Amino acid sequence: MISSRNRIVTLMLLSLAASTLLVHLYFRTSTAPPQDSVAPKGSKQQDPCRQRLGRLKDLNVKFPIKYARRDIKIKPRLGAQRPSVTNVDEPLFPKLQIVDPGKDPMLEHCMPPLSLEVSPFPKKESVDASHVLFGMSTLLSRLEDSIPFLERWLAHTGANLFVIVVNSEEDRKPDKKKMSKLQSHMRDLGIKTTLVGPLDEQDDMPLRYFSLVKLLYSKRDKGTQWIGIVDDDTFFPSMHSLINTLGNYDSRLQQYVGGISEEWWSVVLYGLMAFGGAGLFLSLPMAAMIDSEYQACREQSSSGAGDMRIQECIQWHSHVKLTPIPGLHQMDMGGDLSGVYESGWRPLSLHHWKADWWDDQRRENWVPLDVMHLVADVCGECFLQRWHFGEDTVLSNGYSIATYAKGITKEELQKPEHTWLGPRPVPDTFNPGYVHSIGTIREPLKLEEEKIQYMFLDAQVVDGGVRQYYLHKGLGDELDTLVELFWSGKAERV
Repeated sequence: MISSRNRIVTLMLLSLAASTLLVHLYFRTSTAPPQDSVAPKGSKQQDPCRQRLGRLKDLNVKFPIKYARRDIKIKPRLGAQRPSVTNVDEPLFPKLQIVDPGKDPMLEHCMPPLSLEVSPFPKKESVDASHVLFGMSTLLSRLEDSIPFLERWLAHTGANLFVIVVNSEEDRKPDKKKMSKLQSHMRDLGIKTTLVGPLDEQDDMPLRYFSLVKLLYSKRDKGTQWIGIVDDDTFFPSMHSLINTLGNYDSRLQQYVGGISEEWWSVVLYGLMAFGGAGLFLSLPMAAMIDSEYQACREQSSSGAGDMRIQECIQWHSHVKLTPIPGLHQMDMGGDLSGVYESGWRPLSLHHWKADWWDDQRRENWVPLDVMHLVADVCGECFLQRWHFGEDTVLSNGYSIATYAKGITKEELQKPEHTWLGPRPVPDTFNPGYVHSIGTIREPLKLEEEKIQYMFLDAQVVDGGVRQYYLHKGLGDELDTLVELFWSGKAERV
């Protein structure tokens, strides 16, 4: 009898303990903060907002800071196009919160991941540009500065790059030791580079530039179809798109294609020629013609611009005219280029990222396209693509997030904002400056009153995606504001 009672008591105690455990687990689960990602294997599950605050310590920003973050999951979709702007009926980021990573606070505002569709894009290793020979003429020091940018668009594409380098205009004798070291470094990065000295050490910059045609033609092989001449601050966001564009022209014929200046003043001054900064491309038959007339063109021309010497040689010895490619951007505009980068264009090339390159103290003005472009690793052609959130916020991917005090319409966003300097006046013209290249533009807005910009600060390839940071500096005693976006996507690329 006593034994039976003990068994009953024991069973009752076990039942009570099990019930208590279930209640404890229920309330622990129901009151846990919401999760918007899965913790890595072997780690303890935490609130993802809190989990990422530690990364902020590595940024060059001043704390405490107003902060918000959002995850973006991309979905490449067959048939999807890259529009100038896409409307999204929800906010981009949650309410701002003041944070200081040193104090390790919990974030109060977190939103679920945002899903954005993008056009399908090729696997990086599938791009084949081996039929294009690129050429460049520059200083050894300038080439070294350009390597991170060249790595972004040229590495592992199969294209060869030949560079004529000198130490300076005063010292044109090649430094073979430095050239060899730099060439090896670039090849280690996957850039198929060959550095050479001037064909003639007496050649000045325009003649060295013109001699690139002869150099590249001599380096052709049976697969070569095009030679492309660029500046050391030319950037191609998508080699895939560039190759597809060149494929629209019959390279078996004499072809002269490239980008003209956006500014009418430059077009009037130089004529309808391809500017090397935007990208200048010659089919192999056209390069053969210039090679055959090389000495005559050298002696005939006195132009102070190498790309103009190429245009003159073509004009004098063939009936071929330039075929302009609108997506190649010379960007002959000074000042604030926000209106260009926030235009929603799908650029084939961008130029003049080395703003104020002649002044080493002003390198902070350089446009960090090599880092801005990292997001393309996740979403391909989405670099500089625009999304319009609600009525007042526009993300220009990789450049800025802008909020508009009075909102902004889709119709307004079709017209680039005239933030840059110019145009320089051209007497007796009906072109106000940019109609031939940009079309209608809208008046600039007053910053901090009508428009607030969160400018691109940094990006990192981490956790299988790309993390971006956009910063707005507060006025006076106001705190700075930092917005973090994390781009990821595991959908198969085409």
